[in-house]
Amino acid sequence: MDASVPIFQRTLTPLGLDVPPVGETDFESMTAAWRRRLGPGTGPVHLAGMTAMAECRAALLAARGAGCGAPWVSWVCDGEGISPARVHMLAALFVCEGMGAAAFGIDCPGEEADRLLGELAAYARVPLFRVREGGIVPWPYEPAPRDPDAIPCATGTDPCFITRTIDVGEELECGPDLLEDIIAAEDDPVGAVKIAVQSQDDVEIFALHQYAVRKALCLCSDVPELLEGALRAYQGRAFYDGTGELSREELDRLTGLYGLIVL
Repeated sequence: MDASVPIFQRTLTPLGLDVPPVGETDFESMTAAWRRRLGPGTGPVHLAGMTAMAECRAALLAARGAGCGAPWVSWVCDGEGISPARVHMLAALFVCEGMGAAAFGIDCPGEEADRLLGELAAYARVPLFRVREGGIVPWPYEPAPRDPDAIPCATGTDPCFITRTIDVGEELECGPDLLEDIIAAEDDPVGAVKIAVQSQDDVEIFALHQYAVRKALCLCSDVPELLEGALRAYQGRAFYDGTGELSREELDRLTGLYGLIVL
């Protein structure tokens, strides 16, 4: 799958912000900073040189309301496909395509770019490209058939896969022990961590500790606004196991905005 390279109205690089505990900027402030930077402009935008998941997600969300269409997104990585903020390119791909990126690219030294793009092509559902000497080089490929037993999710740094019959384990509440509960759940043999969000306080507690999730994340709530708040805070790509009472319309909207996987 190939895509014609548009004439970009703007090429924007990171502001260098990150959420706690790595940085000191909350996600809503970061998204607002990107909205101001994008302004009400029109025409295609290249979000270039991304290194950290939070800022990339903030830029993608801001672009949705800026009237510039779906952006092209490129990440800086080393020859192993890892960004300076330790994000695996497969995780970045899963998040970016889930949040509406028009194309995904890598800025990688030497000849490793073609090998890495070949690995990404096994999973990509958007056109791929590489950045070379400041220019964009499309990387043509045919999308591979997707394995129905390997559904792509992501933590804030790493790719992970789930099945439709995945065991999500015991539901965790967003109380004062959430961080300890997440860490304990990481040692559980089940394939995912499930966290319930039932109040605005829960959203804030989850936002504070979401960085500790190292498995696929299942988010659960019967209130659309609370689930959306948790999805905005989570710096990966989460899934919903269908045990709540949200409407299909609401779930489709959250899927379109945040790449939520609905089982």
